[in-house]
Amino acid sequence: MQKPQGMAGSLTQSYNAPPITRPIALVGLMGCGKSMVGRNLAAMFQIPFADSDTAIERAAGVTVADIFDLAGEAKFREMEYREIEILLGGTPAVIATGGGAFCQSDTASLLRDKALVVWLKAKPETLLSRIGNIDSRPLLHSKHNQKQGSETPIEILTRLNEVRTPFYEQAHLQVNTDGLSKRQAALKVMNAITDKLAIINTSTISNTPKGT
Repeated sequence: MQKPQGMAGSLTQSYNAPPITRPIALVGLMGCGKSMVGRNLAAMFQIPFADSDTAIERAAGVTVADIFDLAGEAKFREMEYREIEILLGGTPAVIATGGGAFCQSDTASLLRDKALVVWLKAKPETLLSRIGNIDSRPLLHSKHNQKQGSETPIEILTRLNEVRTPFYEQAHLQVNTDGLSKRQAALKVMNAITDKLAIINTSTISNTPKGT
């Protein structure tokens, strides 16, 4: 895990609520800002940041794209569950998860039980603009495309958004990051989490998702 780093401006001075007592897991499609927002949140909360894909690559010694190519998605999901389980068992941290992690029933149950799950929402067009180079995004490659290469990246993202939204809606919190800067998105997520802290620190998190 990465230790929190100080940030300029008011980001690190905006949080005045009780300390974070359980992990914060960010879920959503590729390009929604999980890593970017996650690092900012970790700095604000003064807790570590971790990326599940990075943890998987470190454990496997190859990239996520290589795991998909060499072993397939099923094997990747097994590794993903194991590494997320390890991350959740450590010091409370902000954890950026892979886009499909929360769509796997076992992984979703684990995350909901052990962490405060936040869905970062954004339109497919926004996602693609943030992704840039798609080389490291296996699901945007034709060989991993269910339509056998007939779809463009924006069409794939649109389909994935439709398919995965019902899963993401089971997150404890939902935050729309469309049109927001890095600072604005982080502050919006922080405020949503702050509103939920009383529940986190006193009882089991409500199963009712909350939109923001």
